[in-house]
Amino acid sequence: MLLFAHHSLLTDNVSSTKLNLIPSFLYTNTNFPVLRTIKDLEDYEPRYDPTVVKIPHRDTEHAQNKDGEHYRVPSIQEIADQQAPSPNQYHSSSFYTSQYQTQRLTPTKVIEGLLAQISSSQEHSTAFLQIIPEKVIAAAEASTTRYRNGDPLSPLDGVPVVIKDEADVDGYEKSLGSSLELTRKEGGTSWCIQKWEDAGAIIVGKSNMHELGLGS
Repeated sequence: MLLFAHHSLLTDNVSSTKLNLIPSFLYTNTNFPVLRTIKDLEDYEPRYDPTVVKIPHRDTEHAQNKDGEHYRVPSIQEIADQQAPSPNQYHSSSFYTSQYQTQRLTPTKVIEGLLAQISSSQEHSTAFLQIIPEKVIAAAEASTTRYRNGDPLSPLDGVPVVIKDEADVDGYEKSLGSSLELTRKEGGTSWCIQKWEDAGAIIVGKSNMHELGLGS
């Protein structure tokens, strides 16, 4: 019995060592360590994602860059007006915000249109692994009410977003684009996704991806 336990522990240690060697090999094989020898990168200012760009709510606002130069920051409405609808162009979050604030559109109308387009198009429907219509519509109606009352949660309130299947979303399954069941037993939502929901963004569903992310 002791021999068996010792053998099992030894096997686990060997397996663990092999698993640790894999990322080490991949890191070295791609020549990543060379980056540490590039002197020009030592003074390079890092960028942390998600990158947040300030969008003012007033018609005019001035900002100052790192060199001390002043420049005018356009308002949300100006940014939205510059985005003429085009087959080759996607709307930004500021476009949706401006439309909601002026009551030209509502989050409910936008979501109803998106769900109809997804369900009627084979091209768009295969991009999604799972959609829970009742959750999506409920979130849209809540956002519409907030805009009607003049009390949106943030510039992301009512903006439709899609979550790649590598993140956890409460109520949704997770498979990493595979046939495996990888949903967390305890449920819950990934921190970054929860922040979106807290800001009022509407999760339309979970999108497909390369199986286990091996193709990207």
